Amino acid sequence: MVLSELAARLNCAEYKNWVKAGHCLLLLRSCLQGFVGREVLSFHRGLLAEAPGLSPSATCRGGSRCSPRARQVIKCRNEIMHSSEMKVSSTWLRDFQIKIQNFLNEFRNIPEIVAVYSRIEQLLTSDWAVHIPEEDQRDGYEGETGSYLSASQVNEVKIELLKEELEEMYLQAEEQEMLPEEISNRLEVMKEFLRNNEDLRNGLREDMQKLDSLHPPNPKRDSKEPGRETPERKD
Repeated sequence: MVLSELAARLNCAEYKNWVKAGHCLLLLRSCLQGFVGREVLSFHRGLLAEAPGLSPSATCRGGSRCSPRARQVIKCRNEIMHSSEMKVSSTWLRDFQIKIQNFLNEFRNIPEIVAVYSRIEQLLTSDWAVHIPEEDQRDGYEGETGSYLSASQVNEVKIELLKEELEEMYLQAEEQEMLPEEISNRLEVMKEFLRNNEDLRNGLREDMQKLDSLHPPNPKRDSKEPGRETPERKD
């Protein structure tokens, strides 16, 4: 049942594009975390060296700055995370490929980026066949630039993307950055998707319960109209 559900989803090219783009973003995040952490630590140490009296707990009030290329990648990431259908077109994916490659070119001197650059490029340009052991044939084909992912690898990518989306929704709900109705609508879309995909539902049960704790179902409205009493029944 699980494999048949996965195979059905992977028959949709737009869904596969969505997972490919999400996989690229996860790879990008993993390779940037170490670099960003080192840069922030170095910057903080530089501030303390220039201002010895500055408290270690001091905060900067300057606005955050992102390069135009970084903003483009962030925009793509938001489109991926907020895609209710979890699908993107091939045209969107080609545009995403250009934007992410332009962004990566700014960091070609960073070892972590160099290590993952070829993986991201191959993923975006390959036919990206998916091997399902119990099936008679593989989804897609393996050409010169082709690569295979196992069913479990696809599910791992998908679950990680959905976990990130649910965590974002939880933080937005907790900080009241979104209207309760909007959060509820997005949560209902997610629930509907998971109801139709058992292979993903079990891996996200705790995350869904955590979000539900902030947005419990609305109580049923009383059938009585406000200010009016139900007339007594006469025998």
